[in-house]
Amino acid sequence: MIRASIVIPVYNGERTIARAVQSAMAQRCDGDCEVIVVDDGSTDATPRILESYGPRLRLLTQDNHGPAAARNAGAALAHGEYLAFLDADDAFMPNKMAVTVQVLDRVRAAVLVFHDAIPVDASGREIARSYVTPAMAWAPTMADLLERWWPILPSTAVMRRKTFEACGGFVEEFRSAAYEDPYLFLLAREHGEFQYVPERLAYYTIEPPAARMAKYVGAQEIFIRRVRERYGATARGLIRNTRHAYASALGYEGLLAMRAGEVAAARNCFVRALRHQPNLRTALRLMRTYLPARIARALSGRTAQRPKVTA
Repeated sequence: MIRASIVIPVYNGERTIARAVQSAMAQRCDGDCEVIVVDDGSTDATPRILESYGPRLRLLTQDNHGPAAARNAGAALAHGEYLAFLDADDAFMPNKMAVTVQVLDRVRAAVLVFHDAIPVDASGREIARSYVTPAMAWAPTMADLLERWWPILPSTAVMRRKTFEACGGFVEEFRSAAYEDPYLFLLAREHGEFQYVPERLAYYTIEPPAARMAKYVGAQEIFIRRVRERYGATARGLIRNTRHAYASALGYEGLLAMRAGEVAAARNCFVRALRHQPNLRTALRLMRTYLPARIARALSGRTAQRPKVTA
């Protein structure tokens, strides 16, 4: 009996897909876990790597439509009662499915369970102890989700397949890997409660801010529009924090550019940040880009801790 289905979307993931697949295939739970990989139009060595696994995984190949569509295509093939999604540059701990499936089996009112993760960089080096901060290490209410970002990721969430289907899956209007997951989690919370497991059960790869922002910029207004249309005034906090998180990330990137002497790049970041969220601090940073480089770097001081841009 297949209890859980693990869906892995991948596009040009030759560097990391083997690690992801192997971590999924190593899972054990009360019943079998099937592994479904959706190759979303890869043009690198990804297809050859996936074919080497033969019948040990279920492989679907399609034209490139983005991670939301790829996850939906994989979920449509799933036989499991529970769905887990694993990004191609992340990896599961060996006991991830066993722990999360037990929670959903025990708490019948829960529609989704999520857990902590170990943040790593592109080389696999651990860059923080946990992804979930102590202030948010608990299961959110609907009001919580409509007020601010919550640290739930595709690779740290397991949900009931019937809930996923009731939500209509991931919204495929989101073409890049940005905002499609928090929007689905909002929809899922309408159907029941969440559970939180305070264990680091996955490795989560964090991209540099510039790479993440390139994905987010095109999808942000789609997310805000959909949230506003569905939840109205109750989502004002979430919309405000969405804009703030993006502007903060741009400001941080601008400070890094200033310290590196890349004035034009810094100016571009500050201008974009002001467009999203006008404030005096960012305006002053922009003004510094017109000063001599040595003076501007001195005025910038130490860069603050990297802001967290959640997905």
